[in-house]
Amino acid sequence: MGESFDYVLRKFKRPPAIRQLVGILFLILLAIAGKPAGAGSVILGSLLTIPGLAIRFWAGGYVKKDKELATTGPYSYVRNPLYVGNVLIAIGFCVLSGFWWSYLVFALLYVWLYIPSIQREERTLQKLFGDTFLRYKDNVRAMWPRLTPYESGAGGWSAAQWVKNGEHIVNGGIVIAFLVLCFR
Repeated sequence: MGESFDYVLRKFKRPPAIRQLVGILFLILLAIAGKPAGAGSVILGSLLTIPGLAIRFWAGGYVKKDKELATTGPYSYVRNPLYVGNVLIAIGFCVLSGFWWSYLVFALLYVWLYIPSIQREERTLQKLFGDTFLRYKDNVRAMWPRLTPYESGAGGWSAAQWVKNGEHIVNGGIVIAFLVLCFR
């Protein structure tokens, strides 16, 4: 019992390690407990969630974690398209849930989990890819997309990579939670 508690404490001290679990639990909570306030909230929530899912779908087939620097597809517009997708999805769920406090919780989770994750990942990418990453970082913003694609190298979307990255599970779960919330 003591070992598992220590494990949880270590994970909370290293928030990037629990980012996905906390994000999924937050969306599940909103999906189960929330109820859209009306057609307007369903439309607005959908206008945020569906593009977020599309961005995650698109980005998940490009990234080869720590093996290649992804600079093609959505990565030619923004360095963290999966996170951009997550932000849109989370805000969409906040709108759909009808809970005013969900926006505050999401903002706190973003500051606690995403900012340290981005910083940690960028340190890793700089170690792995050196000047290539620094040049990319100088030209492509972390969370706000460019209007034109960055001059990038080879590489395209791969269904096999999308599955390898676990996106079929993540996207499937988000779609199910989204449908539960929309049809409450």
